[in-house]
Amino acid sequence: MKRLLKIGIPSLAAAVVLFAAFHYIRAQGEGPGTVAKTPEALVTPAVIGLPAVAHVLYWTYMTNATPLSGTSESAGLFAIDSPLEFTCHLPCTLEIEQSAQLGYVDYTSNEVDLGALLDGSLTLFPIVGETATDYSYTSFNYTQSFSLKPGTHTVQSYGESSDGVYLGFYHMNYRVYVP
Repeated sequence: MKRLLKIGIPSLAAAVVLFAAFHYIRAQGEGPGTVAKTPEALVTPAVIGLPAVAHVLYWTYMTNATPLSGTSESAGLFAIDSPLEFTCHLPCTLEIEQSAQLGYVDYTSNEVDLGALLDGSLTLFPIVGETATDYSYTSFNYTQSFSLKPGTHTVQSYGESSDGVYLGFYHMNYRVYVP
């Protein structure tokens, strides 16, 4: 038993220290599996964007619903969910992941866009597809993210249709990250 204590306790302590050191280094972005930060080691990506920065998930807000018979929306912009208010105590990143079933129409070339109203301004509204022409629903998805300053913010998901649609099931994830 003494021998087990002599070997076991120092080994366990060493394992804990190595585990903590590994996760500390990894959180700093300088451990195994990370790219060196020197300019010579950087590879130009096919699409130039901002460098990846480690973030921690601070809050997740979800909204979803299944309107009983679908909600009819005329052509143009329409709100999908209710406004959501949240507060960032530090600079934060908001990620909006949208999923909505739209359709139940027979219009041809009925383009659908997804986007949001963020702090009173419209975000990007890319065309995410066209509705089917056989009175079925089509699932549309879009994800976008925004860097925000500390403060209270309001976000709400919107859709847009060229000819009008019915809104079926939807699920929105609003994730707030801090660096």
